[in-house]
Amino acid sequence: MSTGQLPPEIQQKIQNLQNMQQQAQNISMQKQQSEMRLEQVDEALEELENTDEDAKVFRNFGDVMIEREDPSSVMEELEEEKEDLELRVKTLEKQEEKITKKMQELQQEVESEINQLRQGGMPGEAV
Repeated sequence: MSTGQLPPEIQQKIQNLQNMQQQAQNISMQKQQSEMRLEQVDEALEELENTDEDAKVFRNFGDVMIEREDPSSVMEELEEEKEDLELRVKTLEKQEEKITKKMQELQQEVESEINQLRQGGMPGEAV
């Protein structure tokens, strides 16, 4: 049975499922990017902890690198960024879990309705 032969309600659910899969991929990519940045921030903080107080420290701002007078101020900025990133990763994990659950439920619903059609029944009817 091809998608074109399915009732419009099932086709719509399949379209919704595909949209959710795309959202899940986007969330996963955002989470991966945030986790990678979090690792970079952690590495930078480790390096700063092992740096002398009078060492020259630079901070990237886009394509420009600016010298900072006080390594501790850079550490504070990185600590704030780390907290923000940790919160973002947790939020994205929750979103990922929620959409995965919804996708699984919708997938089961679509499969059940398709099976009912194959058996000669109408979707939504008790079998």
